[in-house]
Amino acid sequence: MPKGYIIGHITVNDPETYKDYVAKDTPILLGLGGRFLVRGGQAEVVEGRAEDRHIVFEFDSYDAAIAAYHDPEYQEVAKLRHCSATSSILVAEGNDEDLPGPSGDAPLGYLVAHVAVRDPDAYRPYVDGNTPIMRGYGARYIVRGGRSEVLEGDMGGRHVVIAYPSFQAARAAYHDPAYQEVAAIRRDNSEGTIILVEGAA
Repeated sequence: MPKGYIIGHITVNDPETYKDYVAKDTPILLGLGGRFLVRGGQAEVVEGRAEDRHIVFEFDSYDAAIAAYHDPEYQEVAKLRHCSATSSILVAEGNDEDLPGPSGDAPLGYLVAHVAVRDPDAYRPYVDGNTPIMRGYGARYIVRGGRSEVLEGDMGGRHVVIAYPSFQAARAAYHDPAYQEVAAIRRDNSEGTIILVEGAA
């Protein structure tokens, strides 16, 4: 069964209240079976615009991720986030690929993308063309266009999370000239946001 992910992008406006939110939400989500993959590490928005802080929580299934977000105890604590930060939150179904092995002691790196596709037929060659390039950097597609539900904010209709052995590998893959050539197809047929982010240690 594919895993499920809560993906969030957050800009904190009131650090003290947000700190209280983090202290209270973490044990709830961990207790509901969540595991941090990304939690506020170094990040680079390479396309589009995004909030300042990024999280990816992994659950055993899409249904478990949805249930965790809607859990009454979590929703009560989420009021602290609502009054202290601007957030975009979604739940996405996984692609059933395992995470890559890490590169030494470095945490994994991730590419997180939210895309609104204008022309699916013209977009398809991008999907086919980028895969072998990304795989060459150790990529594992842990989210790739499956079921999703945007729960807060506004994001595109297609969501992708690619895991790499390190943040440096994620950056190298994105900036690879062969990838940038294929990415022109995506840019011509969609709009969206792409973020490179370091995984949780």
